[in-house]
Amino acid sequence: MLTTLLVIVAAFALRELYLEHWLGRSVCIRKQRQGWMAVEVRRRVAMERLPSSVSDYPVPREERILVNRLAGVVLWHREVSVGLPLSACDHLQDVTAQEFDRAFPSWLRVKSAG
Repeated sequence: MLTTLLVIVAAFALRELYLEHWLGRSVCIRKQRQGWMAVEVRRRVAMERLPSSVSDYPVPREERILVNRLAGVVLWHREVSVGLPLSACDHLQDVTAQEFDRAFPSWLRVKSAG
């Protein structure tokens, strides 16, 4: 019984470490906190490799991630990614959050709709 409990705790701890590392490569653009719950919208702009049936070359994409946390621990996340124009390749690091904000659902925009 104790071994099972330790394995479960270790699995949750490893999941949290993985998610924190993965989310660390993104930037928080909006955060709402209510008690112990927090909701973040994070973004990442990068060249991404798509399946070879779509493209043989990496393409510029912006990814937004909705993250729900309880006491700082990630409970749930959801990602949405949109393609950027090829002209964005030249200045990926300069792409602002507002530049392609309207391409995302309202719940992932810099200023929420509600």
